[in-house]
Amino acid sequence: MSKPDKIISLNLSLMRLTFLILLLLTFISSFSQKGKRQTESYHVFNSNWEPCPIENAVYLSYERKINDSTYLVFNYHFSGPLLSIETYKDESYTILNGLIAYYDNEGLIDSSGYTKNGKRDKTWYYYDDTLGFVYQKDYQDGKLIKETDLIAKRKEDSLNKKIPDGFEKDEKEAEFKGGAGSWIKYLQKNIQFPKRAESLNKSGQVRICFYVNTDGSIGGIYVLKSIEFSLDKEAWRLIEESPRWEPAIQGDKKVKAYRIQPITFAY
Repeated sequence: MSKPDKIISLNLSLMRLTFLILLLLTFISSFSQKGKRQTESYHVFNSNWEPCPIENAVYLSYERKINDSTYLVFNYHFSGPLLSIETYKDESYTILNGLIAYYDNEGLIDSSGYTKNGKRDKTWYYYDDTLGFVYQKDYQDGKLIKETDLIAKRKEDSLNKKIPDGFEKDEKEAEFKGGAGSWIKYLQKNIQFPKRAESLNKSGQVRICFYVNTDGSIGGIYVLKSIEFSLDKEAWRLIEESPRWEPAIQGDKKVKAYRIQPITFAY
């Protein structure tokens, strides 16, 4: 290789290293803004899921402590969409306990459900590429007790809902205080385009599922459509920090209601 070629090669290597350092710095800054979320951490891995320097990273893992018995782990392609969300009950991440979700190569949710003390529990859903439920499996203490073909069931019951919310047409659904217009204003006012996504030239629409509790608080947040770590995290933050909603009402009772919110990030 001639001297000019060596210089060009060296410059390209330095450019790649500088770019990765920039990503690392913007990544770290997302955990230290205003001293918030000190219980968050991340790790990077090579193609064999072995810890590695950031310049060799293929995957990243984002870990978040919710409380002393709930630890969330988000596994990502380093510059791409989600692979999985896992919930553990111990800080050593050995006992699955809570929401689990798996995603395809395009970042669309493939299946989700719950575990209890390391075993599958309650209902697990399987999705198609429109994010509709196509299959359901019910577990109890790790044992499969029922399977349901939801496509066939919808035809049989003349249902056409993606997420069961328990509403009749004449019932009041959950609503953000001030209505849809106020909700849009809240999102527009508070959304921030992450520097990491900008460095990666990433944009697009993240879809978040959540429920409105009977007291109007938000819970059960998870990603239905992933783009990239920092975009997903920002979309999650917008939902998580939302002011209280007006809860849904069925009959004379307040009830929990599920919602899907698309959040678009564009330059």
